[in-house]
Amino acid sequence: MSDTIAMLEATMRADADALRMIGQNVANAEVTAYRRQVPVQSASFATQLDAIASEPAVDRRAGTLKTTGEPLDLALEGNGYFALQAAGGRVYTRRGDFRISADGVLTAASGQPVLGAAGPIHVGTAIPAIDSDGTVRVGQDVIDQLQLTYFGDEGKLRYLGESLYADAGDAAATDNGYAAIRQGFLESSNVTPVTEMVQLMETMRHFETAQRLVRGYDQMMEKAISELGRAR
Repeated sequence: MSDTIAMLEATMRADADALRMIGQNVANAEVTAYRRQVPVQSASFATQLDAIASEPAVDRRAGTLKTTGEPLDLALEGNGYFALQAAGGRVYTRRGDFRISADGVLTAASGQPVLGAAGPIHVGTAIPAIDSDGTVRVGQDVIDQLQLTYFGDEGKLRYLGESLYADAGDAAATDNGYAAIRQGFLESSNVTPVTEMVQLMETMRHFETAQRLVRGYDQMMEKAISELGRAR
């Protein structure tokens, strides 16, 4: 395969990945605390030729906060993430539409227990009050404190679906960060559908241009081989 065809193939593959991410963003535009996915740009021509698929990164811009008045709805100001206990280890989310399970544990909408300083947070049947620093109170009693996690590079978190993220180590969990909890609020997604549709059209045009170039190059090579054959 020539370098020209390899470059065009890599370009079309990157465009196909970008179209998939745009589709995912549009589908999750109304999902609480969803953060849009963006394609990682290749660092050089050589890496683009070798690329198999573009890896998505997380858009770190926060969504707007919407008031709900529900005491189990929590929103985060700042760059923190709630920590959840999942079967394969910890996962992270900014989605704070929590529930109380049948056994009195504070859980995420996706079902995982929300982690506090001492593990899953047990609130019993009472509706807790939650301070801006994550302190969980039932009546006058402090029962736990929400565990908040910060990352040096949020863009490298791996999206799992349902506004959940995993850290393979590349995101670099750190103690340096800021978050304030707002009880009775939820964070909206940071997807702007109009922007996504504009990017969709631009990416489609780019993909179609690459397709035409491939067809043109193929026709040019076919003609050149045919002409050389007659010349002999």
